Amino acid sequence: MKARVIVNPQANKGNCARRWPQIKAELEKNMGSLSQADVFMTSAPNHASELAREAASNGCERIISVGGDGTLNEVLNGLIVDNRPIAPGLVLAQVPGGTSNELSRSFGHLPLADACRAAVSRNVRPMDVFRVEARTHSGLPATRYGFVLAIAGAAATISWRAQRAPLLKRLGPLSYVIMTVITTFTYVPRTYRIAFDDEAATKLKLWSVLACSFDGAGEGLALAPGADSADGHLDVITVGDVGRWEALTQIALKLADGSYLSNPKTTRRKASRLAIDSDDFVLADVDGENLGKLPMRIEMLPFRVSVAVL
Repeated sequence: MKARVIVNPQANKGNCARRWPQIKAELEKNMGSLSQADVFMTSAPNHASELAREAASNGCERIISVGGDGTLNEVLNGLIVDNRPIAPGLVLAQVPGGTSNELSRSFGHLPLADACRAAVSRNVRPMDVFRVEARTHSGLPATRYGFVLAIAGAAATISWRAQRAPLLKRLGPLSYVIMTVITTFTYVPRTYRIAFDDEAATKLKLWSVLACSFDGAGEGLALAPGADSADGHLDVITVGDVGRWEALTQIALKLADGSYLSNPKTTRRKASRLAIDSDDFVLADVDGENLGKLPMRIEMLPFRVSVAVL
């Protein structure tokens, strides 16, 4: 099996680099000695995409992503061109080294030993991939492929703010908690035009929109409990016109166990395509990374990628 290991040393605020000797030793228990030709460190945003594309062109059969969901997202984006995989038989694996490791969590591979055994396992499971189109902050078209979730509104604002506060970034997951509190007391719901599949657009006043493929995201958030990452659909959740106190106590503080879905202003349904627009400025996010702003169009692609599992 020809494999390549792509490591993001900056994942989890640099903690991945500090843990790399331990991770490497655990991988070598399952793979044998890793040489410099087997391991590549990312050095800039989207570098993992370049490394993954190069690996695929060189006949690599498996890519092991060491980092978080953002790193794996970059790897995925390097393997898809014009909505098609460039190496359909290639297998992906995640060794959790980031703040959010949803693939590892969902498949039961969060312990390092389990993740490293899964990384070389012959067992695979299919995983949906979706395409997201939006606009950059300067208004240019932006396209990104994702596998966890695409979000707009308050949820995307929390993510964007947490990643751009230099002092807070040092706090790791706590930065998201702090920004969640700040955002819920300052964010005002916007009016959206939202269309599911082939249905006509509906005008709604919303706090946030979450299109989830997996049941969780972030640091243990249960955004869409029971979501199936290989059913060809997104679980689309809309959080309606909630007040600031309600947003904090009935939504934000209940994201961890999914009980926010019981709020009467929250809806959930399946869709394979979604179009979201607004006359207001609304941030858009894919797999935990800011893509830009609305309008945003999300569509499930007609193929799945293989993920190594125990």
